[in-house]
Amino acid sequence: MHVELGERLAAHGMDSFRFDVPGVGEAPRLKGADGRVAALAALEVLATEHDCSDFVIGGVCSAADLGWNVALQDARVRAVLMLDGIGFNGPWFHYARNLDRLRRLPREWRRMLRDAPKHLRDSEGFEATDVRDWPSHAQARQQFAELVDRGVHQMWIYTGGYTDRFLHPRQFRWAFGEPTRDPRVAMRYWPDCDHTFFARAHRDRLLGTVEEWMLKLANTLTPCPEDRREPALHSQR
Repeated sequence: MHVELGERLAAHGMDSFRFDVPGVGEAPRLKGADGRVAALAALEVLATEHDCSDFVIGGVCSAADLGWNVALQDARVRAVLMLDGIGFNGPWFHYARNLDRLRRLPREWRRMLRDAPKHLRDSEGFEATDVRDWPSHAQARQQFAELVDRGVHQMWIYTGGYTDRFLHPRQFRWAFGEPTRDPRVAMRYWPDCDHTFFARAHRDRLLGTVEEWMLKLANTLTPCPEDRREPALHSQR
């Protein structure tokens, strides 16, 4: 997926760089360098060795979290791509979940009642927030507003593989507030897609959406003054 995205962007003269976060997947751990340190170091190398000054950073899941944190820390990040990124449940989440339950057949209700004790026990165990680098809800709203005030463009995409955190498009505005109305903020909710966009049709939809978004950014962001480059996409998984 990353290769295909890189090829699409290259056709428009956009440079892209992908790296594995230290300690994630098969990537080795680096002493004294967590994901944030590694990402900031990568931006610095791209800036000093390739004369890039504007960056779009993002990824899927924990990589989206990393992109968010780096954007807050480095003003050279002009846009973020958040695929199943930070999410907070809230009233719209519970509304959507309860509506789905009401639509189920009576036999489904009997099964749910039978399994309720187990679900209650499970709810006290492992959650996404246990392994995700997320701010509190109040902090996230403040950070979101800070990025909007700084002029950072944002593309958020939530999928059907994220049902423990996101079930209704109105959750987005509830979670982050009035700044979500800013024209530089875009959100898509694709409940038919899985978390990794495995199906060819879903992957094509993602690649086309990101490509179109990047083309709009290329006409909006100021290119590097040294060589008039288009903004580079810095993506990591």
